[in-house]
Amino acid sequence: MSIDPKHPVLVAARAVDNRTKDGEPVAMMVEAARHVLSGQDDSLTASIESVRVVKGIWPYADPGRLVADELALGDVTTALTRIGGNAAYDLVNQTAAEIAAGELSVALICGAETMRTRRADKAAGNRSTYLPEAEDASPDLLVGDEVELTDDADAAAGVYIPVNFYAMVESIIRHRHEETPQAHLERISELWATGSAVAAANPDAWMQDPVTAADIATQSPSNRMVASPYTKLLTSNINVDQGAAMLLCSYEAAIANGVQEDELVFLLSGSGAHDHLQIRSRDRLDHSPAFEAIAADALANAGVDIGNVEHLDLYSCFPAAVQLAQDVLDLDPARPFTITGGLTFAGGPFNGYCTQALAKATELLADTDDTAFLYGNGGFFSKHSVIVVSGAPPQQSFTYTRPQNAVDATPTRVVATQAASSFSATIEAYTVLYDREGAPTHAIVSAIDEDRLRHWSVMKANLDVLIERDAVGKPVAISAPDAALPPTAEFVS
Repeated sequence: MSIDPKHPVLVAARAVDNRTKDGEPVAMMVEAARHVLSGQDDSLTASIESVRVVKGIWPYADPGRLVADELALGDVTTALTRIGGNAAYDLVNQTAAEIAAGELSVALICGAETMRTRRADKAAGNRSTYLPEAEDASPDLLVGDEVELTDDADAAAGVYIPVNFYAMVESIIRHRHEETPQAHLERISELWATGSAVAAANPDAWMQDPVTAADIATQSPSNRMVASPYTKLLTSNINVDQGAAMLLCSYEAAIANGVQEDELVFLLSGSGAHDHLQIRSRDRLDHSPAFEAIAADALANAGVDIGNVEHLDLYSCFPAAVQLAQDVLDLDPARPFTITGGLTFAGGPFNGYCTQALAKATELLADTDDTAFLYGNGGFFSKHSVIVVSGAPPQQSFTYTRPQNAVDATPTRVVATQAASSFSATIEAYTVLYDREGAPTHAIVSAIDEDRLRHWSVMKANLDVLIERDAVGKPVAISAPDAALPPTAEFVS
């Protein structure tokens, strides 16, 4: 089969890091981009029409323009995503779709985060330095929707903090596996240790010294318990300065500008959607209809089976996210879930992790016939994006789907506008929170009442029961005497 001249391809990609605590986001994007462009003909660089950036935790309004100016790319268009761990793959998918439609020929995509530098500056009493930008700076294109992912009730109970939400979901997974808290902690620590082993062989990983499952599960001053069952080594590592860049273009543009076909990575398919955005309205906290829909779409449109995909990278902000994806894809839990080491060990630069994963996939796939399935997750199992890429020439056109209507039609729960002052419910999920000295402070509890309404509450007594046993399914009494405070839960004797 001849290759469509407009088929989107990845020509090159590069990940970079900065360990000197003086990182600057645009400078890191430019560094990564220069690595990418250094191996290409000047004619391909001159053909770049758009510079597109994954939004980060920095103040820039149009960083793509700054990158373009630093690289002397001339009058190009710019784009910027919204916030979310899904954003990088959404941006790649949309760019690929524009290339396939003949609307765009060559684009540079990049992103970088410098939280390590920001934290060091704050500790020293300094303000982090950023490049000057025009007051009216604005990108030509915004990719994604600006949506609220939490509300006042989520904030009052503490569910708006991602580690707390995912740790709560972990209790549902544990209950489903009929595990004791200790057995569950050991199992997810074994899962995470496979990520450490991958990172140890990845020169781009932030933490390359391997750690064992016992290291991950054992509390220590450097590995405190954050929210049960998550120790610090079971959470995303945002204390990094990392960036990446990649060059996308049409097949014809690549070949016309001197790129050899065996150097190309072909984009086969992509898909994206979001789950019901209000967390309390979801039918289940431990399942994503959106991921189920987009994974099925992307694999079917790529013409591949997940069992035959050689390289897999599942979004690994926390173990619950990986287990959710493994369940949907019916994967053997022993199969490595990452090609980088994941967000703990390779590094978790906020919304930029997926650029790191795609850069690694590009490296692994070039001059092979292998295929990779890559998954990004934003928010609280809120926004999802996947992409399938291959070193082998495609057998069909690139396809990008957004099956949002099908996801919106999946079951929901009615959200109570105001909780009654006192009522009975059953524990659905929970986590115990800890202070920095390792002492438990209180629990966040999700409880379901007789009308199937979900309620967040806090529990301050009997924390030992929640820590040492499985309390999912236990009855509780919920009291909400003050509308300004989250309801409280107590066990029913």
